[in-house]
Amino acid sequence: MARRSALLSAGVLGVVAWLLTSIFQPQTFVAPRPNVVLRRGQTACRATGTKELLFQPGQRVTLNGPPAMAGSQGVVVGPVLGNAFAIQFDNGSIFHIDLQNIEGSGTPPAAKIDYNAVRADLKHLMDDPNWDDGSYGPLLIRLAWHSSGTYSKYTNTGGSEGAAMRFVHGTESKDPENAGLDHAINYLQPIKDKYPLMSYSDMWILAAYVAIEHMGGPSIEFKPGRVDTPSQNGCPEWDGPVIDGKASSRLPHAEYGLVEGFDRDKVLDSEGRILGWENLAQHMRDVFYRMGFNDREIVALMTGGHLWGRCHPEHSGYAGPWVEEMTKWSNEYAADMIEDPWRMVSHSDTWLDSIGAQELRPAPGKRQYVNKFPPAEGGSGLDDPNQMMLVADMVLLWDPVFRQTLEEYAVDDTGSDDNHALRRDFAAAYKKLTELGTRTLTACPFAH
Repeated sequence: MARRSALLSAGVLGVVAWLLTSIFQPQTFVAPRPNVVLRRGQTACRATGTKELLFQPGQRVTLNGPPAMAGSQGVVVGPVLGNAFAIQFDNGSIFHIDLQNIEGSGTPPAAKIDYNAVRADLKHLMDDPNWDDGSYGPLLIRLAWHSSGTYSKYTNTGGSEGAAMRFVHGTESKDPENAGLDHAINYLQPIKDKYPLMSYSDMWILAAYVAIEHMGGPSIEFKPGRVDTPSQNGCPEWDGPVIDGKASSRLPHAEYGLVEGFDRDKVLDSEGRILGWENLAQHMRDVFYRMGFNDREIVALMTGGHLWGRCHPEHSGYAGPWVEEMTKWSNEYAADMIEDPWRMVSHSDTWLDSIGAQELRPAPGKRQYVNKFPPAEGGSGLDDPNQMMLVADMVLLWDPVFRQTLEEYAVDDTGSDDNHALRRDFAAAYKKLTELGTRTLTACPFAH
């Protein structure tokens, strides 16, 4: 027994020593057949010769070294820094293994993914008469946003890599802010099955880009190379603000820091703003500053991002669309917020039902704003309300710095010219958002 323990200890120490030193050694790839060589620093998008081979996620490999691990088999999870790859072994463990110690087994997968074909297949999925407002686009945009919005520049964790939300027992899928996104993940699975070499992370981001352009929004350059985490352990920590005695997730909260209650005489100021809205404004800045955004980028992301789709009380507790045409690019979000009157409502506002606006009544415990409301409950005098805003949306109107940019977007002729302010700013900010936390993106040829 003592001899076995000593041998095991020696083997473990040998592996650790090798892992610490091998990354700095000259790299050569031992190919599974003659004259098939991966050149140092090569990426999938730069593989041009027929004699060049690149390991791809999903390819099965066998180790030829170091001695303590020779013969072990596993699957490539993805590339990592330098000339190493993350390998998940059959026992579930994961190591970063140097190229000189990996041999491919079986038929190597193609080194190139046809992203134009992926894009075309995704476009065919966008419209569905059986889904909200006839389009899956808004849900796919939200999936990419929420999978990327966990990034922290302070710890360099989170971001668009990992796709950890696909693990049903992970912290990301359990985040209340992500409720309902499982529909988007499942909807994209057939495309992922058709293109197994493409990571979930890349698939989710490209789907959002296609959705934005399909609904008339700006074209955003796609760069592949995001690596999926192999388990739910890759989820970022819940180190957001403490709510109800425990840390929350990293995504923003729509009513953070507000005075509680539903009595308008007690919770609203003279301008109809919920007391404590300044705390919510600071919370939004804290969240977006953590990701590296400035105030103008915050407004661009909100104005372009909340243009699409609607809220569902069974998921978030909030109810209704932000704009009238929720599958069409416009500056309606900013223009209506500036021009329309807005009123706080809660679940107890049953008068919304009596005028046919029941879809704007939030779930119990939630508060939101509706537009074009009658001057008195059940009265008349204005158009029926048809849009809602979260309190977090209204902060853009109430905060003087945010409002300056909002007013600019409200009068901006968005059209189809990507040089207009809102289109330009949203495209840049959304691209930045969906590339947060990435390490191995490549500029592949791609038809926009």
